Amino acid sequence: MAREIINNLADIIRDHQDTLPNLEELDVKDKFKEVYKETEDGNLVIENDMHMCTGLRKVHMEIASLGPLDILHCIWYPDPEFDLPIFGADIVANKKIVTAAITDISPVDGLDHPIYEDIEGISQYYSFKHNREIPTWGTIFSPYSKFARLDDSKEIDKFSGVVNEYLDLFVGAVWKSTMNYNRADERYEGQIEYCEKQKKNDKTRKILEKYFGEKWADDYINEVLFDEP
Repeated sequence: MAREIINNLADIIRDHQDTLPNLEELDVKDKFKEVYKETEDGNLVIENDMHMCTGLRKVHMEIASLGPLDILHCIWYPDPEFDLPIFGADIVANKKIVTAAITDISPVDGLDHPIYEDIEGISQYYSFKHNREIPTWGTIFSPYSKFARLDDSKEIDKFSGVVNEYLDLFVGAVWKSTMNYNRADERYEGQIEYCEKQKKNDKTRKILEKYFGEKWADDYINEVLFDEP
């Protein structure tokens, strides 16, 4: 199950990524692009893919595996000079279930962006049997975030559907966006807050520190996962 859902979600993300305006590949440091380490828990493999386009400063997807676990992490960060929110999706899966699946279009300047009028309807259409509680640092997420455990193929298909529809809207918003300096400072500060709150996820840090040490973990979190604009 783990590899199937990861591959399916990665395909959905890449299909939308390929339609972004003026898409360009970003360089990833060699020590972070493809990471492999043999551990007592199994082989640890991390692969990072980064792009940029008009309106988005970084389009990032990480795919990782550690023994029985498969992980997909994706965040599309806007250029603060464009009036755009942040798209994100994360999956943690083992051979039997998806223990955690979350997706959101997160605001950096309130919920006034017109994308939220459409997202509200999509969000109401999708519900999950086993919703998970948003962590205490999760105030950065919108009211339309989806966070659940997925224990069968129907639930997995629903989650893939949410990601697909959220990305449809998000890509459309990117194409419509133009450079807008009005409230750019607020969007800049909002994106910094988003990154700072994400860094409070101790689970990610503890795993990285366990296998790579504190310095490597800090560099990876600050330069790859949640780099500030």
